[in-house]
Parts: sequence; C-alpha cells; structure tokens
Amino acid sequence: MENIRSAFNQLKVLIDNGYGKNGEYIGLDVKAMRTQSIEESFSHLENSLKIVKILESKVNRFDNNVLKQYQETRNYEALEMYVMELLLGEK
Repeated sequence: MENIRSAFNQLKVLIDNGYGKNGEYIGLDVKAMRTQSIEESFSHLENSLKIVKILESKVNRFDNNVLKQYQETRNYEALEMYVMELLLGEK
C-alpha cells in the first residue's frame, strides 16, 4: 500500500515473465501482528489478494506498443504519465 507504482512494476515484471501460469499467486504488504479480532485479522489477506488482482488487470491493459514508442523517442515523462493514468483509472 505504501507504493502502488512499485507494486505495479513488480507485478508487471512477474506477469511478463510467466509467473502465475501454473496457478502461483502473490500477496502484497504483509503487516505485523496487531491488536484486532481474529475475524478481522484475515481481512488483510483478502484485501492483499484483491489489490494484486486489481493491479493484475491494469498490467493486462498495459499497451507494450506505447512503451516501445516512448522508449524509442526517449519520452519518459509521457511514459510515466501513461502508467500513472492507467493506475489512476484514466486509461
């Protein structure tokens, strides 16, 4: 939760390299034990998986042709904005 962009980048690298094709899955942001009810303590795992699935859908919408175009023209500001708009739901 601290760095959604970093989590997106990590998940993109994993997916682009075949992670998950055999049913593997990851969760993000494991936290230290807290003083809360047992029932609520499991919500963190559910929320973590939900966040991963949301980010995965954004990775799957990422257009690698846009990446290539911006890399070729060395337009990294536009690439950054493309990624941020994707993460913020503007793309």
